[in-house]
Amino acid sequence: MIRIFVMTMVLMLQACSEPAESVKDNTSVVVQLSAVTLTSLANDFEFPAKISAVKSVDVKFEVSGRLIYQSLMEGSKVKKGQVLAKIDPAPFQRKVDESRIRHQDAMRDLKRIKDVFEKNVASQRDYDEAKSQFSITKIALENAEQDLSYCTITAPFDAVIGARYIENNSYIRTGDTLANLQDRSELYFSFEVPERIMTANAGNKDVKATAHIIGQEDKVFDIHYVEHKTTPDPITQTYDVTFALDGKITNLFYPGSRAIVNIKDKHIQSQALLLPINALMGDNDAGFSVWRYEQSTRSLAKAKVIVAKLQGEFALIESGLKDGDKVVSAAVSQMREGLVVKEYKAGF
Repeated sequence: MIRIFVMTMVLMLQACSEPAESVKDNTSVVVQLSAVTLTSLANDFEFPAKISAVKSVDVKFEVSGRLIYQSLMEGSKVKKGQVLAKIDPAPFQRKVDESRIRHQDAMRDLKRIKDVFEKNVASQRDYDEAKSQFSITKIALENAEQDLSYCTITAPFDAVIGARYIENNSYIRTGDTLANLQDRSELYFSFEVPERIMTANAGNKDVKATAHIIGQEDKVFDIHYVEHKTTPDPITQTYDVTFALDGKITNLFYPGSRAIVNIKDKHIQSQALLLPINALMGDNDAGFSVWRYEQSTRSLAKAKVIVAKLQGEFALIESGLKDGDKVVSAAVSQMREGLVVKEYKAGF
């Protein structure tokens, strides 16, 4: 009786277990899926940059005197040759007049002595002294006229008045700074590039560069290469690089502003598929594969892939998948071919 009872129990347990296995096979396993996206393999770099004018010049008088006129409104535009400031020219005009009279006297003396020298009446010494005096007074007159011209300062180029340091009726000494002029025909974006990036891209100037002011990411402008240093900073081991913005829109920026410069290589046009590195199975020797989700059957299929390169937490795939595919990106070792799955969604 005991043997019959045991056999009966075994048969009952087997009968109960068969439906359970069937239910398990038909139940969807919740898995984490990640979409495969297309990305460019082109180098893409961002650098913090500082904006500066093409030229920034301090305007100074070459002579001393009383300032009688200035047209130096800060932030205003001036044209090349426009009068910016004047100092009282009267003392310098008197010096010119005095020097001219002395020079005219010396010129008459030279003519008189030359005439008598040619008649053997004047000595060679008298003639030489007359010529020397003529030259000295000529130089004095030229210096006086030059000092007079220094009484007026004009704009050396089209510019914007960045700052003014003097007021009318001030006494100006030689070398005092009147104002700062900024040449904003272009604006320079200067930034530092690490040695490894500079070396890897040596000689490549065919790049697309854009820039935007920090805090104004929606306003992006094209900029072009100007120059770069070939000697690195001894401390940071970085190279100074300069790009420029067309002068037609420089009124939207101010020197000293902070910006972000983005640089892409025009030559590299190839693309690859991006997926989480956790989705990969295999190694370089055996090759890589992933579990691809088949939407029609809601099941998994193993797909061989070729990895272009690893980049941080992601892998760039050359082939084996297409844009928009979904792959398992967690617990990949626990998956199997044909497994019916359900995508995990946060909040459900």
